[in-house]
Formats: sequence, C-alpha cells, structure tokens
Amino acid sequence: MKAMAIFLFVFFPCSGYSRESYKSIIFKDSTITIPAKWNFKEKENCLFVRDELAQSGRYLKICRETSSGESDYFTMNDDGVWEAITDGAPILADINVTTEFTGVSAIVSCKYKDEAGYHTDKCFQAEIDLPNHINFIFSGRGDPSLFKDYKESYLSFKIK
Repeated sequence: MKAMAIFLFVFFPCSGYSRESYKSIIFKDSTITIPAKWNFKEKENCLFVRDELAQSGRYLKICRETSSGESDYFTMNDDGVWEAITDGAPILADINVTTEFTGVSAIVSCKYKDEAGYHTDKCFQAEIDLPNHINFIFSGRGDPSLFKDYKESYLSFKIK
C-alpha cells in the first residue's frame, strides 16, 4: 500500500482541484491581479494584458485617465439603473461601490476595425471612478471564455 501511495505522489503530483494561480501587478498607483500565465505590457498610460496563447486581437486593455465626471461607457437611466452605452439596446451593468471607488462593468456588443475590416463582437468593458477625478477604463475583446478572467482582474483592483 505504501508503494502505491508513493507511486501516485511521484507520477501524479498535480491536484485535480487546484485553482489557477494569479499574480499581482502594479499599474499607476493601483494593484491588479491577473492569471499568472498572462503577459502584460505598459504603453502610453495603458496596460495591455493577454493570455500568451491567445490571438493578438484578444486582450484586456486598462487605461488611467483624468475623469471629466461623465462616463463614455455607462449611464444611469431614468429608473436609476446603470446601463452600458452601446450602439444597440442598453445592457444592464453590474455596479460595485466601495468607500474608495465606484466600479461598473458589462459585457456589450461592440464594433472594432482590424486589417480585415469592421467587425461586431462581444466585448468586456468596465470603468472605475476614483473620488479625485481619475478613472480606470477596462476594455477587453476576444473569446467570451476570457471574460471571466477579465472580470476577475477588474474585481481585484485595489488603490495603493
């Protein structure tokens, strides 16, 4: 029996129930957690995060901007419910309010242009507004299976 247990531990060391590992990265006075296997690159006030195995157009872009007080991506409707601003019908948005910031996220229909022309797809978008007129914009394209990781990164946002 002891030999069988040693055999299993040596040849099958991975746990079938382990959760994907994550790493924290610092970006513009904030910390964001991303899957450990993903790469990131900072360019022109934005952070580009992507799975190294994903196609080049599939990434999460996080930008820090000065807030004008009006959102380009979300609005509150007449019923007091947050919705995403899209070309089509409004999409209800998830809202997260903390003492440090207000965050809104949604999966929306979006249009983008690449070398093959214009396309319509599903996109992830989120916005975090800080009290000092600074906001962080999260926008992600790609396979909807990536949106779970995009949202986890958005929800992991912490101000330093």
